[in-house]
Amino acid sequence: HRWWEQTTTAQRRAMYYDFALTIDWMAAELRLYDLKDFFKQSYQTVRGNLRQGLFRLTWRQNLTQIGAGLLALVVTGAVMAVMAWRAMLGLITLGDLVLLYQTFNQGQSLLRSLLGNVGQVYRNSLFLRNLFEFLDLKSYIIDPPNPVPMPKQLQDGIRFRNITFCYPGSDRVALRNFNLDIPAGQTVAIVGANGAGKSTLVKLLCRFYDPEQGTVELDGVDLRHFAQRSLRDQLSVMFQDPVSYHATAAENIAMGQRLLAQDLTRIEQAARQAGAHQTISSLPKGYQTMLNKWFEHGTDLSGGEWQRVALARAFLRQTNIIILDEPTSAMDSWAEAEWLDRFKHLVKGRTAIVITHRFTTAMRADIIHVMDQGQIIESGTHQELLAQGGLYAQSWLAQMQQAGESPGQSYPQPDLSVEKTDASLVT
Repeated sequence: HRWWEQTTTAQRRAMYYDFALTIDWMAAELRLYDLKDFFKQSYQTVRGNLRQGLFRLTWRQNLTQIGAGLLALVVTGAVMAVMAWRAMLGLITLGDLVLLYQTFNQGQSLLRSLLGNVGQVYRNSLFLRNLFEFLDLKSYIIDPPNPVPMPKQLQDGIRFRNITFCYPGSDRVALRNFNLDIPAGQTVAIVGANGAGKSTLVKLLCRFYDPEQGTVELDGVDLRHFAQRSLRDQLSVMFQDPVSYHATAAENIAMGQRLLAQDLTRIEQAARQAGAHQTISSLPKGYQTMLNKWFEHGTDLSGGEWQRVALARAFLRQTNIIILDEPTSAMDSWAEAEWLDRFKHLVKGRTAIVITHRFTTAMRADIIHVMDQGQIIESGTHQELLAQGGLYAQSWLAQMQQAGESPGQSYPQPDLSVEKTDASLVT
């Protein structure tokens, strides 16, 4: 047990090197940069050190067993010599000698078995202790004793009020005194550089974490007053790195709402909304095609195709709140344009939060919030932010110049004739 504890890091490192050498999505880069020998040598070195340590441990255990066996042999020989001597003196009969020998031999076997079982129980108890310590870990996110019912339809919206938060085990503050209002029924885009805190908002809204200070509210009610399951049942989320399940295409989409796993009509409708239907229909068995390569006859998809499957999973839930974290990051320009044409229709009547680096996605939103270092620094429509000449306008211009396009001609301008941003949206 002590050896396993001391070598945990080395064993994990060996597992990682084995993973790197055998997983398909790392193969291209390993070949390109000629890293095969590096990972192979690293794996062999770590495994060699582990084998040497295990050999020394096994050698010590075998020496102990040999010593115990020799001791048992000496004791057995001594007892047999005494009994034979007593038989020669006529103190016991030959039958008594045989009976005593069989009794002693059987008792010795039972004792050896008992001690072996006790040792095994002790070794198992050491590992079980780690298991029980893990099982005894308490969740930091708990349900209230008397949860408040979730609103069936948002009336006011979502509010982040005076939020201060840093991730467990980190001293870096992700959000400090953060305030944001997201009106019900509107599409809100949140843009900003990496590390600005955009994805942290999603995790707080899903209540994967609770803020250290402040509250996240739905229609004025703190999220901590809702049951976690009822809260998450009202959220459709596509995360920045969505999961690609090793299952059929239909099952991949149905992971968003297991109650609809047999409703192929709804599944196909969600796939059409996300732009995944054409891709899935072209697969060998259509929606019954096994995706990923773990199982027989599995088919893999490109990054953009997997992203559309994840979008279909989110759309299948048909919830009032939909959150999309970088929904078009893996799509090419043509696929993105096709999806954006349907986007506003898909989220009509819902409260939608779109986190994106792409201004072509953000500009479709009713309101755009620009984040920097855990704060909202600009808010408004696309045209209003361009007129302000701030960070959003500078980033837009830089992105357009990088694409080799004129800022006014790169993309068709959407209908942005929405009301001016209310000052109460950013407090």
